[in-house]
Amino acid sequence: MVASSIFVNNEVQVLPNPCALTIKPRLEYLLFLTESIIQKLRAARTIARESNGRFYLDNCDFVNDNQQFKKQVNMEATLVRALESVKIIRKTLGNISQIDNISQTVSPLVLVARTVNSDIYAGMPQISRDLIELSGLMGSIVMDSGSLAEAKFDFKQTNLESKRMLAEVNLIAESKIRTLYPNLNC
Repeated sequence: MVASSIFVNNEVQVLPNPCALTIKPRLEYLLFLTESIIQKLRAARTIARESNGRFYLDNCDFVNDNQQFKKQVNMEATLVRALESVKIIRKTLGNISQIDNISQTVSPLVLVARTVNSDIYAGMPQISRDLIELSGLMGSIVMDSGSLAEAKFDFKQTNLESKRMLAEVNLIAESKIRTLYPNLNC
């Protein structure tokens, strides 16, 4: 474990690494932040779903000819992907119990959060800011826990895990959108 040292009464005293003391509160804040993001995404998805659902019911036979409706459905699909991604992040963060595996567990989530942010940054600036904060905090926790546990990072494995999570989220979103709008060819 990395430690700090200070002089007290002309003696060196070893203190625990301050990063070790701040990881748990940051994890707790991340859980709070993910819950806040989830609530905002749910509200945006509900608005999109109600609007798209009304239009779909009124124009079921003509939806494939309406490019604006297809754009709106694509935005709804983006919201569903974002929501499912943040749910995975929250679940994974909530299951952390030891410092030893934080760097391997959290590092793929950073890329997931950044990917979600890149999908919604133009249309939802407040959620985008929250996702930037989320990915930054997760990155700092990865670095601090990695230095404490003297972890080695395997970026190839991290990227593969991120891609797996994102592929799973894409399947969930596609399934939900196809269920809601079965006559739509996107």
